[in-house]
Amino acid sequence: MQFEIVNTTAQPMLYVTRSSSMNSEEIGGVMGDAFAAIGEFINRSGVAPAGPPLAVYRDWDGSTMKVDVGFPVAPDSAVSSEPEVRSGQTPAGKALKAVHRGSYMRLRETYEAMEVHIAQEGLTAGEIAWEVYVSDPDQTSEEDLLTEIYMRVNGA
Repeated sequence: MQFEIVNTTAQPMLYVTRSSSMNSEEIGGVMGDAFAAIGEFINRSGVAPAGPPLAVYRDWDGSTMKVDVGFPVAPDSAVSSEPEVRSGQTPAGKALKAVHRGSYMRLRETYEAMEVHIAQEGLTAGEIAWEVYVSDPDQTSEEDLLTEIYMRVNGA
């Protein structure tokens, strides 16, 4: 697996927030609900996504976490009058990037490899991680799905 240190730039985004346990199966259900909610808003509002969907994981404590699920949008579209749909920015800053190929149920394996790499390089993981879903699971076979994974890093 290849890893790359990148500096990401913030983009405006619209998103919904959900809470989940760290259980992969529960995360899948929570993500499905969140993508349905943000997708319905996008369809109702006519806002055009400015890139692929993403999920930002934060506030994890080993058993639970929060996830912000949404789309980057043009600056003039980053406004919502609906209480559930929030306006914000995609994460910015120094991050370790990996590209995961295959099932979402195996994402944890890529995260574990990234954590090992971070330790080997003398870095420390930051407080957020995020995924960019490059492939559409409705149009791509499970084994060919591509997901960019980013983990914020501090140090060297």
